[in-house]
Parts: sequence; C-alpha cells; structure tokens
Amino acid sequence: MKEYFKRREYLFLYLSKFFYAFANAFVEIFGTTMLYKNGMPITMILLLYGLRFGIMGIASPLFLKISHRFGVANCALLANVLRVIGTYMVLYGEYHHFVLFLLVMSMPGALANPIEDAISNQYVETIHRGRYNSVRVIAKILGQFLASVVVAWGVITQNNLLLILVISIFFLLDYLCTAFVDYKPEVDAKQVWKKTMHTLKTSKNPVKGIYALRTAHIIERQFIPLYLFLALQDFKAFSMVMSVSLLLQIITVILTGKWTDKNSKKTNTIVSAIKIIITAMFLGIRNKYVISINKAVNDNFEKVYETAIQTSIQNQIKKADKEEAVILSTVGQMSLCFTEVIVFSILALISLLVKEKIFYAIFILSIVATILINKKCQTEP
Repeated sequence: MKEYFKRREYLFLYLSKFFYAFANAFVEIFGTTMLYKNGMPITMILLLYGLRFGIMGIASPLFLKISHRFGVANCALLANVLRVIGTYMVLYGEYHHFVLFLLVMSMPGALANPIEDAISNQYVETIHRGRYNSVRVIAKILGQFLASVVVAWGVITQNNLLLILVISIFFLLDYLCTAFVDYKPEVDAKQVWKKTMHTLKTSKNPVKGIYALRTAHIIERQFIPLYLFLALQDFKAFSMVMSVSLLLQIITVILTGKWTDKNSKKTNTIVSAIKIIITAMFLGIRNKYVISINKAVNDNFEKVYETAIQTSIQNQIKKADKEEAVILSTVGQMSLCFTEVIVFSILALISLLVKEKIFYAIFILSIVATILINKKCQTEP
C-alpha cells in the first residue's frame, strides 16, 4: 500500500474526501430525516429532491466553465460556501424562501460533483484505481462516522451554532486540500455548453447509461435513513444505528479495492448480487430491530458497491482523450440529474396515493437498476 500514500496527490485527495464527508454528512445522511422531522411531508421531500437534481443537471456545465478559468479548487470553494448556507437552512427549517432554498441545495452539486471523476482522470493510474477508490471510500466512511456522532449530539442538544461552525471549518479544510491538487481542465470554454449537450445526446459511452441508472441508488441512499427513522420513531436510536453501521463498512471496502484491480467484472457481479439480496429484504421485513440490522448491512455493501462501480466508471472515462474525459465527467452527472427529475416526479405523484409505502417502489427500482448496471459494466475491457 506504500505507493498509495507516497504520492502527494493521493494523500491530499484522501484528506479532501475525509473533510468533505465530515462536513457534508449532515445533509447527505440526515437530510431527508431532518426535513421530515421539521414538518415537510414525504411527497414534498420527493418533489424538492427532484427539482434539486433538475437544476443541478442544467447547471452542471458551469463546472467546466469555472474550473477551466479558475481551477477545480475554486469550484469546490464556491460549492462549499453554498453547502454551509444550505446546512443552516435545513438545520433551522428555513424553507419559506423555497426558491432560494432550492437553489442553495442544487448548485453545489452542479459545481463540484464532476470533480471526483475529473481529478481521478488527471492523477490516478489505472492500475491503482480500485485500491485508490477503496482508500477514498474509507476516508469518506471515517468522516461520516465522526460527523454522525457530532451531528447527533448537536441536534439532540440543540447546539446549532457550534454545529454550523464545525461544519464550516471542515468544508474549509476540504477546499485547502483540493487546492493542493488544483488544475485547470483543458477544454474549449467558448464551446463548452455546445460540446457538453452534444456529448449528452450522442455519446454511446456506457458512463452515460450507468449514471442514469444510478438514479435509483441515489434515491435509495437518500431515503433509507428516513425509512429507518420512521421505523424507530426515536432520533437517538436512529443516530446510534447510523453511527454503528458507518463504522462497520471499512472491512469489506478494503477487500473490494484489491479485488477490483484484479478482476473488475467479477467483482461487480458479486457485489451486485449481494446488494440485490440485501435491498430485497427491505420488501419483506417489518420488525424495527431487523430493519436496523439490515440497514447496517445495506450501508456496508453500498460502500463496497460504490467502490466497484466508481472504478468501472473511471476506467471508461480514462480511455477518452483529456478534453472528452472531462466532458464525460460532467455528462455523467447531467445524465443522472435529468433522470432524477423524472423518477422523483413520478415517485412524488405515486406517494400522494400510497403515502409511506412509496419506499417499496424505491427498493424495487434499486434492484432493477443494480441488474442493468452490472450488464453495462461487463462492456468494460
């Protein structure tokens, strides 16, 4: 593992992931739960997330424009400032300025989500990619675990200002680490919107399809915490389950990175099969304790799955030339976002009729997406 820590770029990328995961955990892990806890109904939460991803997709080419001129680190800085504002609004239930809240929740993803694939394409060797992603995911897990403890304490004790301050500091540290590996993507800034939309419409690269199908997994990841909270009806117990499940994820992620570098297709198939079984269990179990255990297991393999699929995506992007690779990083995010708008809107409409049973539709969509993504990943050489 020495080569993964000797490289200056890798070290700062790991630290950046840790700091970002800590700072963003409040919205990523507790977001839907806090919105519901502060009085927003499930249908409205689904609609909010759908609109959020729609704006994110439309605005994604801004990443190329800004990063080409000012560098990827400044994209991260602007996104993090907006995330701090968004965290404040979620924490204090400031939803009455809905348009402002929607923009603040949407724009950070447009500015920063493509950074992961873009920086990986710039610095990471293909032979290192699986284990590199494993270390990055481990850094993310550690950040989220520590943050879940801090966030739970802040929410339970209502120490909101200190919580905002801590989150702001970690977002700043994320920016400083990203600044050490900063670079300006080589793209034609004048043609960026045209090229991005053209690639989105015409590209046959599997990345576009994989990201579109990942919609179901993103929805599942966002709403499983709320499903657990509704089952437990106790924020302290909910926070404890979330923290323990995060800590358990490190072991299997370490193994997956090594396996992925050796045989990505076989690894994708194995982790996909396990993920399908775990997700399917949510359709049948009703006991809140069993749901808690399955949530912990699901989180464990979600990170394993994320490592394997992200490696496949990055290997596909790596095959393109420099400009096309950066555009593909953005197109992938746009493909995901536009699909999210459609799926979230449909789920919001269905939830008006079925209420909390909408979670079953979310789990079924996730199972179908896992099967289809695995088929697309088999096209990788």
